[in-house]
Amino acid sequence: MLQSFLLLPLSVIPVIIPVSSQIAQRVPSAYVQVAEVPLPQLSREQWEMLQQQQGTDRRPLRIHVTLSVYRGRVYGVGVLRGTGYPDIDITIVRWIAAKWKTASWFGIGTQQAVSLEIDPALRQVRFQTRAS
Repeated sequence: MLQSFLLLPLSVIPVIIPVSSQIAQRVPSAYVQVAEVPLPQLSREQWEMLQQQQGTDRRPLRIHVTLSVYRGRVYGVGVLRGTGYPDIDITIVRWIAAKWKTASWFGIGTQQAVSLEIDPALRQVRFQTRAS
């Protein structure tokens, strides 16, 4: 199960971040790095639209994405709970499906959830680190 992600800020330049996962329900020190994945990128127009639509409400949006991994290949990416902006949701799903890969030996089965925050004020997409 995807339980632990290291977080690095995302600026305009794409960032590759390490992804780790707990192996075989062992103690927390049993986490190993299984991938380095680029965080999704949105276009300038999408960021501007989000900033306009959010108005004074500057809270980051959240998206919960499901995905499957088999032998390093990410597939079956879908939206579990979206941002409320279908265009943004589709962009993120397509980005993950096209650009995320893991180590060839890694597989987590089907329909595991990954949560991301989209912050229009900072123009960042990052892994969610707080409970929603």
